[in-house]
Amino acid sequence: MKSQYSPELSRLCEIRLNEITKADYASLEEFAECRFVTLRVSPSYAEEVTQGAFQQVLQGLETDQGGRKPRLEDLFSKPAFLNYLRGVITSIIYGMVTKCGFRMAHKAWHDEILTPGGGGVSPAKDAELNDLRDQLFRRLRAHAPRRWLRSIDEWESVFAYCDRIPSKGHRKYAGEIKRQARKVISDLGGIR
Repeated sequence: MKSQYSPELSRLCEIRLNEITKADYASLEEFAECRFVTLRVSPSYAEEVTQGAFQQVLQGLETDQGGRKPRLEDLFSKPAFLNYLRGVITSIIYGMVTKCGFRMAHKAWHDEILTPGGGGVSPAKDAELNDLRDQLFRRLRAHAPRRWLRSIDEWESVFAYCDRIPSKGHRKYAGEIKRQARKVISDLGGIR
């Protein structure tokens, strides 16, 4: 199905896409790598994400089935368009790394440059986190209504890798569980 995007903007977008050089593409890929490293995830997906950004712009031009549609100010000049593409890349990366499943499959990436000695978490901190997890989930289950138990089990399985409580279809349970978890942590003496 053809896009409802205006013909003038489509033509201008095609011009901007044709202006992208190999050096520009390499720069965008390097930007994606830096974003992944900043989020402490392996930069091995940088090329795929960069290609995905171009694919989404083309999809926005050619169909009305999603994709990205740059505004006139994004197409005003080549630097503005490159900035727009960096925004698309950032959006794609954010969408990837905030998914709990992605975080579980791709544990935190450590580099000698980012963590002196490349050691990551010390054994003492790791033991402390495991103890907190065990205490938290044991106490949560002890005071939880039955409807929370599945969500608590799902959260425990991703606790070390994800900062969100999974809420497949039960978003309000996640909020209720979070409030109860705060009470439990406060009873435990807080987080150090």
